[in-house]
Amino acid sequence: MISAYFVPGPPGLVYLTGRADAGVSVSFLTNSLEATDVPAVHGGYAPYRKALLEHGVQLFELRRQPGAGGGSGPSLFRSASYRGSESSLHSKAIIFDRQKAFIGSFNFDPRSVLWNTEVGVLVDSQALAERVRELALEGMAPPLSYAVRLQEGQLVWVTEDDGKLHTLTREPGNGWRRFNAWFSDILGLERLL
Repeated sequence: MISAYFVPGPPGLVYLTGRADAGVSVSFLTNSLEATDVPAVHGGYAPYRKALLEHGVQLFELRRQPGAGGGSGPSLFRSASYRGSESSLHSKAIIFDRQKAFIGSFNFDPRSVLWNTEVGVLVDSQALAERVRELALEGMAPPLSYAVRLQEGQLVWVTEDDGKLHTLTREPGNGWRRFNAWFSDILGLERLL
């Protein structure tokens, strides 16, 4: 699954963990706190990470991609003009069994479910599903994303710089972004995200 904004809510958490518990491989690519253009949405997503990981759901958070705007970089990214030449994830897609692909405007969050008018297509095409999967795997690669993991019960972010893997024990993103994410969670804005 790929979504710029991912807030599973209790029903999504039950569904995704249930699928993972049943042996289905579930991987999700979304924006990291440092890359998102809406830190408040990240605040709605963050409380679900530990439970998802405990059930075997794989989480990848796209790193901030300096200089990826203006047509360069993987096609999963879009230019975020208010941030100069940086880009973040904006794609929304699901690949089912490497056979079907859903592509559309639907974010996996309460706002898309309850308020927005969203569209998408489900295509039964192994070729398209494989291409979307390749793009997702490209975005999940260690130089471009953080693999969120549990280490001794705590979240860590595994990534690669200069060809070397390393683990961060603090979530990447500045203090202002952390505050915005925390504040949206404290205020209980999840339904509005």
